[in-house]
Amino acid sequence: MQTPPPGRPLLQVVACAALAAGCAHLAAVTPEPIGAAPLARAAANAGWPDAPELPNRAEVCAGQLMIHADFPLAEQHRMVRDLETLRGDVSQRLGLPISDEPVHLYLFENQDRYERFTGRYFPGFPVRRAFFIETDTRLAVFAPWQDRIAEDLRHETTHGYVHAVVPGVPLWLDEGIAEYFELPRVAQGRHADHIAHLTGRLIEGTWRIDIDRLESLRLAGELSQDHYAEAWCWVHWLLHTTPERRKILQEYLADVRRDEKTAPLSARLAHAEGGLVACHAAVRAHVESLAAR
Repeated sequence: MQTPPPGRPLLQVVACAALAAGCAHLAAVTPEPIGAAPLARAAANAGWPDAPELPNRAEVCAGQLMIHADFPLAEQHRMVRDLETLRGDVSQRLGLPISDEPVHLYLFENQDRYERFTGRYFPGFPVRRAFFIETDTRLAVFAPWQDRIAEDLRHETTHGYVHAVVPGVPLWLDEGIAEYFELPRVAQGRHADHIAHLTGRLIEGTWRIDIDRLESLRLAGELSQDHYAEAWCWVHWLLHTTPERRKILQEYLADVRRDEKTAPLSARLAHAEGGLVACHAAVRAHVESLAAR
C-alpha cells in the first residue's frame, strides 16, 4: 500500500479558470507564506470537509477516486471509466507509482449550487470552472456539471493523481502535466489550442522559450497563457521526442518525490542537450513541427 508522501502542504489550491487557460495555484493558506496573495489568505474555511452542502446523493468508487455527486451517476458512466483509465496513463507515461490515497471528486448538479458552496467555504475565491485542493489529509476536486466537465475533471484529477505521490512537483511542471492529460486519450497530448497560440506568438516575435523563467514561477498570478502553453509544450516534447528525454522527466519526478530540493529539470536538460540554448532550439523546432502537421 502506498502511504501519503511526507511534506504535504497544509492547503494548496489549484483551479481551472472559467475564462483563462489552465489552472492557478493559490499557494498555502495556513501557515501563510511570505508574499502570499490576499486571495490565498482568505481562500478556505476549515469546515468544508464536513459541509452539509457537499454533494452526497450518489457516491461512486472508481479505483483511487471517490466521486460524490448531487445527481444519479452510474458506476459505468463513460466519464467515470475515462478518469479511472487516466490513472494508469499518468502512472505509465510519467513513470510514477500508483497510489491508493483517495482523490475525492465533488460534482455539483449546477453552477448555482457550486458557487454557493465555494462562496461560503472558499470566500474571496473567484468564480472558477473547477479546482483541486491538497490539504494535509485530503486530495479533492470540486466542479459543477457543465459542457466542459470531462476536460476539467481530467485536468484536475491529474493534479490529484500526481500530488498523491509527488506533492512537491514544481508549479509550472504540475500545470504542464495537467494540460497534457486534460485532452481526450486519443489526442495523445496534442493540444491544438496551445500549438496555435505558441505558433502565433513565434510568428509575431513576441515569445521566447525560456525554461528558467518557468522554473522561477511561484504564485498563480504570475502564470499567463504563454506560461501554460509553454509548460504543456515542454511536457509534450519530453514525452514524445526521444526515450532519453522521457527518461529525464521520469527520473526528475522520482527525485522530486524523494527530495523537493533536487536539482531543477533545466540543469538536467542542459547537461543532456549540450546547453539550454540548444534545448530551447529543440523545443521551438518541436512546436513548429507540430504546427506543420
